[in-house]
Amino acid sequence: MQASYDFLRAARALLDITPAQLAEKARVSKRSIVRIEAREPVGLEISLRVQQALEEFGVEFLPETKSQGPAMRVGKNVVKKIGFQISAD
Repeated sequence: MQASYDFLRAARALLDITPAQLAEKARVSKRSIVRIEAREPVGLEISLRVQQALEEFGVEFLPETKSQGPAMRVGKNVVKKIGFQISAD
């Protein structure tokens, strides 16, 4: 599945990585990441490189089904855990 620009932007934010970090991993310019996130057109090869880099970070892009829209998920322990801890009192 080819992910939309919105999904690429959301995945980067979810991973809490900078545009520069994603650009380096994808071997594209930081400007390309900024353009994608502003919904400005970039070449197909560039958007596919960015998607592949996000997948290497642990994001899985899921296609639309008959009953659900497209989605994404991350592997276990990929996203940093923040916030309060629930005690086992």
